[in-house]
Amino acid sequence: MNAKLILGLAFGLASALIWGGHAVVARPVLADGSFGSFDLAAFRYGVGMMALMPFAWAARATLLRLGLRRILLLALFGGAPNLLLFLVALVYAPASHGGTIAPMTSPIVGALLAIPLLREWPTRGRAMALGVMVMGVLMIGWDGVMGDYPGAWRGDLLLMASGATWAVFTLLLRRWQVPAIPATAAITIVSGLAILPFWLPLRAAEVFAMPAGLVLFHLIAQGLVLGCVAMFFFARAVELLGATRAATLSVMVPVVALLLAGLWLREPLSLLQILGAGLAVAGMLAAVLFTGRKSA
Repeated sequence: MNAKLILGLAFGLASALIWGGHAVVARPVLADGSFGSFDLAAFRYGVGMMALMPFAWAARATLLRLGLRRILLLALFGGAPNLLLFLVALVYAPASHGGTIAPMTSPIVGALLAIPLLREWPTRGRAMALGVMVMGVLMIGWDGVMGDYPGAWRGDLLLMASGATWAVFTLLLRRWQVPAIPATAAITIVSGLAILPFWLPLRAAEVFAMPAGLVLFHLIAQGLVLGCVAMFFFARAVELLGATRAATLSVMVPVVALLLAGLWLREPLSLLQILGAGLAVAGMLAAVLFTGRKSA
């Protein structure tokens, strides 16, 4: 196992660990109405934009070569629209759906789209590993996905769209060979510029009148940890592992979400969910470590 593979795996798992806590952190405040989806998106990209501007300036030559059209496409599939799909979905669907459907959709769509976009065909081993991952994630989310939640199907459709658009984002990163820091900075700044002109006059005064501790926690969690650190880690994983392998690591998100829900929110974990987590991890490791890809 070479150092590049180990480093890519570490970056990918770190991003999955952070994103695994997203639904667990976001769902309570969305459900009780403390914040809306627009508020959390403004936190994510407002703080992140300010933090990443110096990095964008340092990488301005790379961004100029990338071009405005490609930057806007990256932001479309991996920026604010993708996040809003996920957050709005959590208004209608429970956290168990959010932690399962979107990350399950992403590696499957990523593997399928890699065929026409990157001319990468999954090997038989990777196809089998993806099948194992799907089985594991379905076991994790069985109670939530198949449960009786009125109106949850609306959120489920949005979660599927979120997972699919994220898969496109990972493929574009690989196809255009976008470095990690410029990619993270570009989509964050573009998303912030799109959201803040509307959020500031409409919601800022009301939000900042809320308890300071609550606002500060979500500013840090959304803006710095999710908006900067996780995005940078994932973009580095794409550089080191390739688009398909990096998208495959998203299967760890529902596993982490499941564990955090049990440890932090004290939600009971069924034996089926625990077995599914083990199966998903096994499939992920097989897909990343022991299978390759072949070109058309």
